[in-house]
Amino acid sequence: FLLLLRHCSRRLQRVDQFTDATNLFIMSDLPDISSMKLSELKSELKSYGIDSSTFAEKSEFTSALQNARNTMPRPSTTYREVEQPKPEREEKKSSSSSRKPSSSSQRTSGSSSSSSRRPAPTPAPTAAAPAPAPPTTNPINIKKLTAMRSPVTAFQQIKEHPSQNIIGERNNSFLPGSPFSFSLHGSVQESDSAIIRIPDGVCLKINCASVQRKAMDEYLKQKGSIGVSLRLSSEENPEMLPIWTFARDRSSGYTMSGLGLRVCGPRTVRLLAFMEMGYRSGQSVDVHVFGSVSLNKDAFD
Repeated sequence: FLLLLRHCSRRLQRVDQFTDATNLFIMSDLPDISSMKLSELKSELKSYGIDSSTFAEKSEFTSALQNARNTMPRPSTTYREVEQPKPEREEKKSSSSSRKPSSSSQRTSGSSSSSSRRPAPTPAPTAAAPAPAPPTTNPINIKKLTAMRSPVTAFQQIKEHPSQNIIGERNNSFLPGSPFSFSLHGSVQESDSAIIRIPDGVCLKINCASVQRKAMDEYLKQKGSIGVSLRLSSEENPEMLPIWTFARDRSSGYTMSGLGLRVCGPRTVRLLAFMEMGYRSGQSVDVHVFGSVSLNKDAFD
């Protein structure tokens, strides 16, 4: 019994070593995302079923691909539509075709005779079996599957003013079913707003916004500072309009809940943490927004 137990233990160790080596080989086979071309990024995102038609910056492609590699199984098969093979017709060709009546003349000395043969009966052709109906694919199910793999992306570049030099960026992606959270860097320039891209079949809901108490108190110490406002613009209305404002004398709390902002794709919106005065020293405050990402159920009914 002990010999059998040792033998089984050695076999399991060999299997574990083989599995680790296989996983290491698969991970090393993946190319480095930072060195990939844009066409290669699009191709691999497509293999994961992620729609990248709404991406504009290369950083959005790299972030979405990195998130897909970390959270989704690696595709190993390229799925192609396979045509249903046509059934072979079971037509039996007659071995003896219809023969025309032939006359043979036999010549004999002093007499000649002619005889005709009747044609052999032709068998009736066998009716071909009806071809099976090809399987029907529901376009709604394909659209829903694509939407489940298409993330909402949030991207913001942090610039130095007035030089407009880029000193940093914030980039996140959120698949349907995940919570949404993003920190907006405060600015007085509308060009510094964050770009939120929502793919087809996906909805983004923003429920609340908040600021950190300590950071806001330090900001309000500046002369002329009033507060900060959360502003929104869309493709239909590009004007930045405030949806919540934290003011020094009017706001009683540092959190605003019940915003109830819901946007369904395909859409691109912009969010901005606009500093109300007091931005001369360059100090700013981040506005944190929270919500959720879900499928658009109305699109699949």
